[in-house]
Amino acid sequence: MIKKSLYLIIKKFLLIYFFVFPGKLRFKILSRLNFEIIDFNNYEKNKNLIFKKDFFKIEKNPVIYNYDFISLCNKIGGKKGIEIAKLGIFRWYEKNRYRVGLMWETEHIAKRILNLIYNFDFINSISTKSEEYKLKKILKININAFNRFIFAKNYNEYSLLEFKVYILIKYIFDEEIGNIKNKFKLIIDNQIDHFSMHKTYNIFEQAKFINDINEIISMLLNFKSEVPEILNMTKIKMEALLAQYFHKDGTLALFNGTNNYNLEKTKLALREKVVIRKIEYPDNTNGIFYFEDKQKKIFLDGVQPTHSPHSKKLSAGTLSIEFSSDKDKIITNCGALEKTTGNAAYLRYSAAHSTIVLENTNISEIRDNQPHIKFPQTVSFKKQLDGSIHSVEASHNGYIKNYKKIVKRKINFQENKNYLKGEDVIISATSKNREVIYHIRFHILPNINVTQTNNKKNIILKTKNNTIWIFNSNKNLVLEESVFIDKNDVKETKQIVIKGITKKNREIIQWSLLKK
Repeated sequence: MIKKSLYLIIKKFLLIYFFVFPGKLRFKILSRLNFEIIDFNNYEKNKNLIFKKDFFKIEKNPVIYNYDFISLCNKIGGKKGIEIAKLGIFRWYEKNRYRVGLMWETEHIAKRILNLIYNFDFINSISTKSEEYKLKKILKININAFNRFIFAKNYNEYSLLEFKVYILIKYIFDEEIGNIKNKFKLIIDNQIDHFSMHKTYNIFEQAKFINDINEIISMLLNFKSEVPEILNMTKIKMEALLAQYFHKDGTLALFNGTNNYNLEKTKLALREKVVIRKIEYPDNTNGIFYFEDKQKKIFLDGVQPTHSPHSKKLSAGTLSIEFSSDKDKIITNCGALEKTTGNAAYLRYSAAHSTIVLENTNISEIRDNQPHIKFPQTVSFKKQLDGSIHSVEASHNGYIKNYKKIVKRKINFQENKNYLKGEDVIISATSKNREVIYHIRFHILPNINVTQTNNKKNIILKTKNNTIWIFNSNKNLVLEESVFIDKNDVKETKQIVIKGITKKNREIIQWSLLKK
């Protein structure tokens, strides 16, 4: 606590110092420096924000403290848009220049710097000399703060956004960048796994990382600098992997905060990539397993959470599955809300995923914007192939401490055949069985008509394309209410639930999904 208080005091002192002594405003260039390819910001909920009186006083909205509102003003254009943008910049800065807090973390400073530089021609087009000086002064103070505060980070701790700003700052002050190849390699070794997937295991974050690489390449080419081959190779590998995470209906797989609100922007990261080589998910690896043939697409969450900051956005959905066939998605996770202040926590809970839940508790303990407090220490995965029949098995020990149970999920399917068979096993870690309540949930899309049969072992599913599927289990099935997030709209839907009490040391629950 003492160290944190001292850190905040030093930070506040530095901010005051930067304001009083910003240094000479010797920028080499500030004009024609917009390298933005895809604007990933969500403006739909904020499009009228800038018309509110004193909008710059809103504290918890990153659209304000990241200066993303400048892009909203740019869309308005003209004198009115410019005046609103400058009002927001000047007044927000006057209000927050000495305040330490979230808005002065390097990630947010970097975003402000980008917005100021990328939009400099727009906001400065009808400025007086004093306004231009003030804009440059605010930019210089943010750059000073960024350079000073990021000094505490090693290069491998930089986000790619921060690295992009680091490069841009070097160019506008005509300074040496240093070895881009080695610095970039440190970043990707920390943030990208060996299969070229972003370690948040969020498909949208994968798309943003690809876009950041593209913008860095554009910067290097613009300033006639060499583009290290590692940038191009990393981009190609990440694009090839991103292309696998779409369902048969063209929507995204909903794992770890991914939502379809950003579907079109995610697709933009793959534009003009008409032919991308299909890459097979490897054996015994960490991540979101996938399989696709002409008939179906299957996903299974085998991510191993860690104490790494990259795990802070993970959901508690270990072993959850999603399934689509032809142009229908059938089994899903609930998805996530796209909100300026973060996603709704309940959508990260285990119950919001098509997985196995014991005693209605989360597999991992969720904390807002932080790595999980508790999580499975072991998530194992393996797959086998016998001719055209695939067997995929994953397990976790997330319930070992509280309930002395290990949970295992095995799925079987055949290439180009429309079925999926599953076997979920709840195994006692001690010789004496402990009775616990289990729920195995399968969330269904809202556009599917669901009918339960009299024997309670079968449920009939009729898709929007009038295809009939039968969900079957060796246990009784019940239908419960659920929700599905469709492009940021919360829709009511159903979930198939297998529930019971573990009566044996090895409780086996079998289920299947078969097209009729």
